[in-house]
Amino acid sequence: MVSMRETSENPEFMKTIEEIRSAEEEYDRIIKKAQKESEKILRDAKEKMHEEREKTQESIVEFKNEKIRSGSKEIEGKVESMVKKGKDEGDKIGKKKLAKNDVSKLVKNFISNL
Repeated sequence: MVSMRETSENPEFMKTIEEIRSAEEEYDRIIKKAQKESEKILRDAKEKMHEEREKTQESIVEFKNEKIRSGSKEIEGKVESMVKKGKDEGDKIGKKKLAKNDVSKLVKNFISNL
C-alpha cells in the first residue's frame, strides 16, 4: 500500500492535482465569461425590443392621425356640400313668388291654428 506521504511527494500525482485545479479555474472563468456575455445579449435584446416597440407605437399613432386628418377633410367636404346645397335651395325658395291665393291660404291657415 502507498502511503499519503509517498503519494504527495510523487511528481506525477502533484502534476495531476495542478492540472485538475487549473482545469477547474478555467471552467470557472469560462462560465463567468459566458454569464457576462449572456447578460449583455439579454440587455441588448431587451433594449432592441423596447426600441422596436417605440417605433411601432409611433407608426400606429402616425397612421391613426393620418386617418383622422383624412376623415376630417372628408367630413368637412360633405358638410360644405350640404351647406351649399341648403343655401342654393334656400335661394331658390326665396326667389319664388307666391301667388296671392297661396299667400291668403297660408295666412288663413296660420290664423285658424292660433
